[in-house]
Amino acid sequence: MRGGREDRGAILKVVYQLLHLEGVSADRDKAAVRVREELSALPTLNTPTMSSDVPCPFGFTRQFKPGEVGLWHSTINVLSDFIDSDYDALLILEDDIVLFPDFIKHSTPYLENLPEGWMFFYQFIHPWQIDNNYNIGYEIGNQYLCRSYQVWSNACYWVSKKGAEQLLFEIASNPIDEAVDWYILKRGMTQTWDVYSLKPNVKQYCNIAGFETTIQNG
Repeated sequence: MRGGREDRGAILKVVYQLLHLEGVSADRDKAAVRVREELSALPTLNTPTMSSDVPCPFGFTRQFKPGEVGLWHSTINVLSDFIDSDYDALLILEDDIVLFPDFIKHSTPYLENLPEGWMFFYQFIHPWQIDNNYNIGYEIGNQYLCRSYQVWSNACYWVSKKGAEQLLFEIASNPIDEAVDWYILKRGMTQTWDVYSLKPNVKQYCNIAGFETTIQNG
């Protein structure tokens, strides 16, 4: 892998994108400001914010909620920008995540432990999924990481160039039939894709705020 930014000591050159729709909730907008402040040392890709008004350029096989369509649109755009960039890893944050102080510093050991060929790495795992989905069969012999065992929540995850290329290739070849999180994580559960998560009891350094949204539920 290419050497990263020396001031962080990371092995990957990383960039982030916050998928956030302004104006849905004042609390969400405030949370987005705090996320941007925490990641101010990292560059961000020049990708439009989430929009449900712009049609997704790929086909759907069922009726999607406006938020699901908007999220697919933004994800496709940001992954396309990422592939054309010189960055090694992309951090995607959906808009109700809360980052702990020094999030990137604490994330670096996890990134350094990812196996060669990794595609996606999930740093936030909802407690319900830890309690109900995890079993020892997901272990890979690493102190921090295991095979992905959750099937939903894209609140905080990392993408490699390999992962971005594979996702864009598949959705360009076949109609979309699942939301973004289901699409990626179900392929991780079957180990069709190399998707990893933090092991239970490993500190995530992020959490969910749990704001309500009229875009998704309205």
